[in-house]
Amino acid sequence: MKLFRVYVDGKLFYHPHFSRLAITQAQVKEDAENIDSLILSAPYNHPYLKDMKPMSSEIVCKKGENTVFEGRALDDGIDFYNTHTWTCESALAYLKDSMQPPYSYKGNLKGLLELFLTEHNKRVEKKKQFHIGNVTVKDNNDYISYSSSEYSVTLDAIQEKLMKTHGGYLQVRYTREGKMLDYLEDFTAFSLQKVEYGKNLLDVKITQDHTERITVLIPLGAKIKETDEDGNEVETGKRVTITGVNEGVEYVYDEKALKEIGWIWTVEVWDDVTEPGNLLRKAKSRVAELAKGITSMELSIVDESDAGVDIMDIHARQYVDCLSPPHGIDGRYLCVSKTRDYLNPSGNTITIGASSITLTSLSTKQHGNLNTLEKDIMDQDSKLEDMSGKVEEIQSSKMYRTELLVEGVNIFKDRGQKSTIRCRVYSWDKEITDTLDASAFCWHRNSGNEETDADWDRLHAGRKSIVITTEDVQDNASFYCEIKI
Repeated sequence: MKLFRVYVDGKLFYHPHFSRLAITQAQVKEDAENIDSLILSAPYNHPYLKDMKPMSSEIVCKKGENTVFEGRALDDGIDFYNTHTWTCESALAYLKDSMQPPYSYKGNLKGLLELFLTEHNKRVEKKKQFHIGNVTVKDNNDYISYSSSEYSVTLDAIQEKLMKTHGGYLQVRYTREGKMLDYLEDFTAFSLQKVEYGKNLLDVKITQDHTERITVLIPLGAKIKETDEDGNEVETGKRVTITGVNEGVEYVYDEKALKEIGWIWTVEVWDDVTEPGNLLRKAKSRVAELAKGITSMELSIVDESDAGVDIMDIHARQYVDCLSPPHGIDGRYLCVSKTRDYLNPSGNTITIGASSITLTSLSTKQHGNLNTLEKDIMDQDSKLEDMSGKVEEIQSSKMYRTELLVEGVNIFKDRGQKSTIRCRVYSWDKEITDTLDASAFCWHRNSGNEETDADWDRLHAGRKSIVITTEDVQDNASFYCEIKI
């Protein structure tokens, strides 16, 4: 197993084999869309407490030979027991330390990022400098024109002039040559470790945020330029629109979402788009995204690399294969964030994002089958009439949900191991498990062997809890409970 260590300004601060260098917490949050963070705690008698200087000391966390965090402490807190706790931010935050002077730039996207990094590196010490890395984000015309008459923070300039208009992700890579800053359209790495129900998945929280949904978008492009009487090219107060290439209409809309939630408008500006046709294409793609809302899934997992399995860790900025039949999760998803306490692996969680995903609904009518109604609210090919009918059916029904509690082991490695799984049923937020007869509980095993699974199902019908053994989980079997009310 690879060892986790912490270094402060190059000096060993934590090693699992040295008791005098003990710490009490080392929780790293990796975030594909923001700056990574670290919460580090050490007891009052740690010999190197005074070496930790907020905003100055360089903190490096390694697992094996891989750097899992590099950055600086922002503060130093002390609790009742004189335990010191530091909140730290990753090296990407160094881009907040420099200012970009007024500039005028014409060229491709990579050239603008190089300009920003060159100016940044001039103004900071070596440990805060970056090399230009991989740039996979492209402009359709491979040409942009930006200028600014004011000073701006480097990270803000990158987000405003590049990410806001062209999307993408920033990623810091740690190499022998120094820190590399990548600007990626999408991530290409994927985890060899899978997340599977009944194997290393402990809990699931699914969130669908509809508050930011938009159905109608008015796109505006670059400011229109005209030639004045002296022959000079000057900007007017007007912007490029899509009216001339969109049948005289200045907006685009998502038909399915419009019928579902009505007219909800917004305006977005693409300062670098000068052609109405390109603006229309960007607007159609954008309104399709805005109409969906946001679906994210937080999964509590056991990272198998911490359980002695010779396999690479799961990290944010990777695609992960996830399978949980009871929750309708089956596919490869981007790991948007991961929270990991390197001293307490059982507290690991990952958040996976999905812009389009089919979820098995946990709501049904009072006399319906709890697990039969599937609500394809994110499926691009679903019929709006079918979806509307399901929504109305749900609204007129009583809402139920189930919760599975596991007592015992979650990963079965030895013969004779067992766990107890209990199913709790809630009507809205009130638990009604005790009011239901045991005959309402139908447990199912899914191993791919239909005949064996059917025999197992018959043996475990009519129970509110079941005992799972090592023999039951062979062939990567998964389990779920169906409630008949």
